[in-house]
Amino acid sequence: MPTIIAVSNQKGGVGKTTTAVTLAHGLARRGLSVLLVDLDSQGNVADSLGVRPGNDLYRLLFPGLEESLDQAVFPSGRDNLDVIRSDKHTAALKIALASVDFREFVLSRVLEDAPYDVVLLDCAPSIDLLHTAALVAADYLIVPTKLDQLAVKGVRDVLQTLEGIKRVGSTQCALMAVLPTFYDRVTNESTAQLSHLTRVFGADVWPPIPVDTNCRVAPRFGQTLWEYAPRTRALQGLEIEGGRRIGGYVQILERMMAYLA
Repeated sequence: MPTIIAVSNQKGGVGKTTTAVTLAHGLARRGLSVLLVDLDSQGNVADSLGVRPGNDLYRLLFPGLEESLDQAVFPSGRDNLDVIRSDKHTAALKIALASVDFREFVLSRVLEDAPYDVVLLDCAPSIDLLHTAALVAADYLIVPTKLDQLAVKGVRDVLQTLEGIKRVGSTQCALMAVLPTFYDRVTNESTAQLSHLTRVFGADVWPPIPVDTNCRVAPRFGQTLWEYAPRTRALQGLEIEGGRRIGGYVQILERMMAYLA
């Protein structure tokens, strides 16, 4: 049975897909078998991995069509990493699922025995049927959040949605991390918002991901950060006094491994 992790924020532009793709490939590079599921009709996961677009999610979940998981998965071209792609057909899928009984369990049913160590769910930046289904299926939740004045509100919105689902007994999902993104230590705004986020959410706030232009450039080449710029600061963090580094996806992966042991 895999560990299922939803990567979600109901606010767009927070680095959600970058986080999902980077963590998925990072875990795969560490030898874990990983399935990355794109739940957003924009299909950005395929673009980020440099694979052709596809309607895998539609074929997997559409009522009456439901392909088996092994038929729907698509190879990413990387060792230990498969993907379920999404495209414009996902909009039609959500309409079709709206009339299905127990629709909030559609993902948990197909993923509960998936032959992977980890499944990462890249959620769309909205509250919809698939977003709810992701939180029902997930064991853990990671909430990437941009460090601006709306950051705390965005995180609270996701956590309130999760608590609402928990109250009706539909999920055991627990918060793994609030993940600050686009951190720029030379601006007062980033530093102030990071401090505020930490005051509100405490130890649930993990080390920040530094702002890094390579996060935008790498997908244009169909590469993950591990391939395009393995020494970049979004991965390796910022160097501070004493030669230590803080933040970056490498440090996030270290913390995640404690949950996956």
